[in-house]
Amino acid sequence: MKVLTLYHFTCEHGHKGISATHTLRPNMHPFMPHLGPLLWLTDLGEPPSKESLGLTSRLSTCDRIAYRYTVHSKAAIHWFEIRTRVPKEVVADLESYGQPEHWWVIRRPLTPSEFAEDSTWHAPAAL
Repeated sequence: MKVLTLYHFTCEHGHKGISATHTLRPNMHPFMPHLGPLLWLTDLGEPPSKESLGLTSRLSTCDRIAYRYTVHSKAAIHWFEIRTRVPKEVVADLESYGQPEHWWVIRRPLTPSEFAEDSTWHAPAAL
């Protein structure tokens, strides 16, 4: 199995937590708690918009692409593999403003051997 290069984007708060714990931890999604905690990733290293990543500001005012981490883990599964376990109206809402073909999830914490902060990342002001 080929391990893809994936990316995790986060805000200042998330970055502080990752720096303190040295782990990338999944979180419960408010509309999909039955799936358990999920860590959201993308294969878009240079996303065309925050929305393409599913990162709107409807629930958060943070700059959710302020930091980028590269991820190399065999635990990643494509969003399309689990979306059938999510209510259709939730899937429709999530996918209506994003590019779900580029979304990946992991259902466990990642250790430092599986990810690294990308200090070269500077989010474009237009995003």
